[in-house]
Amino acid sequence: MKILFDETYTSPDGKRSSRNIWYGDADITVDGEYGKSINLNEDFMDHLCEMIKNDLSKNAANKPTETNWYFYGSGVTQDTIGGNSIPTIMVRERANVFITNFNISDHDFAVNFDAILLFKAAFEKRLTSQ
Repeated sequence: MKILFDETYTSPDGKRSSRNIWYGDADITVDGEYGKSINLNEDFMDHLCEMIKNDLSKNAANKPTETNWYFYGSGVTQDTIGGNSIPTIMVRERANVFITNFNISDHDFAVNFDAILLFKAAFEKRLTSQ
């Protein structure tokens, strides 16, 4: 994965700041029987947790109100009507609470949704316990 942008935005009143970090080329997809599918495994989770931990440590002295990560997959998946989708994992940390969200194709929703929900729950739990 490579970092694309790392930007911090502050609210007009100065009470809130949001650091946003975009990563590209995340190795999220694999070729499956019916096309590319999202592939979430323990090694990938370890790698994401380490990256997030490192990013948080870089601004410990001047911690923003929240930090958001966007991990864009390197592969493109297709939906049923021929559109393309780039799998994306988004993470928000606010007050040491982590919330994740996934943008996926309809194919991944049909084939991998249960695995995605399990990964999401384990990922959030691991991030919170770090």
